[in-house]
Amino acid sequence: MLVRWSGPVLTVAGLAVVAALAVFSERTQTSWWVLNSALSPERILPLVGLGIATALMGARPVVFTVAAFLLGEVAGALIYDPYLALMAHVPGATTHAFLTAPFSLLIVGIVLVVSGRFRTWTIPLSALPVGALLAVVTKLTDPTLNDPRIALLGTVVALWVIVAVGLTGRLLRPAWFGIGARILGSWLVAIGLLLGGTAIAAKPPAALPQSLVVPDEGIGTGSYRSEPAPQMGRPRDSSPHDHKPMP
Repeated sequence: MLVRWSGPVLTVAGLAVVAALAVFSERTQTSWWVLNSALSPERILPLVGLGIATALMGARPVVFTVAAFLLGEVAGALIYDPYLALMAHVPGATTHAFLTAPFSLLIVGIVLVVSGRFRTWTIPLSALPVGALLAVVTKLTDPTLNDPRIALLGTVVALWVIVAVGLTGRLLRPAWFGIGARILGSWLVAIGLLLGGTAIAAKPPAALPQSLVVPDEGIGTGSYRSEPAPQMGRPRDSSPHDHKPMP
C-alpha cells in the first residue's frame, strides 16, 4: 500500500519542504535560487515531462533513465564553456539562458509524442541532453558563483520532480495515461518553440541616437560626452540689482 502511494506521498512531502523554505527559511542566496530558479516553470516543465515518460516504462528502463540524467549533468558541467561559446552567436541566446529551456522542452516533448514502442531506449537517451542542459543552466544562474551546494540542490530538486511525477503517474490507467502523455508532449513542443522563437526574434536594445552624443573637444579621439538638454524652466524675474540707474 505504501509503495503504491509513494508518488503522492513524495509529492506532498516535497511541496511541504518548498512551502517551509518560502515561509520560514532565512532569506539567503541559496534559498532565493531554489525558489526562483530551480523551481521556475521553465526548469520544472521538462522534468515533469521526463517524469511522465518514466511512468510509461518498466522499472529497469527507469533506472537507466535516471542514470542517464545524472551522467548528462556531469557532461553538462564539462561542456559548459564550449556550449556558451557556441550559443553566444545565436540571436537572443545570451539573454534567455542560452536557450536551455526551449531545447529541453523540445527534446522531452518530441520523445513523449513519437516514442511509442521505442520508448525503452528513446526516453533514457533523451534524459542525457536534458541533464546536461540542466547542469549548464544551474551553473549559469548560480548566484554564489562557486558554492557546490547549488549544483547539489539542483540535482535533488530535479530528481524529486522526476521520481515523484513518475511514481504518481503509475497510479493512472495506462491507456488514458498514454494519451495524456502525448497531449502533454505536444504542449511541451509548442511551449519550446514559442520560447525559442521569442528569444531569437527579440530585438536588441536600441543604440543611443547620434544626435544626443557629440565629440568632446579637448579629450582624446574616441571620447564622447552627452549634450546637455536645453533648460525649459520659466525665465528668471529681473532683480533691481540687475539694472544700473541711469545717470
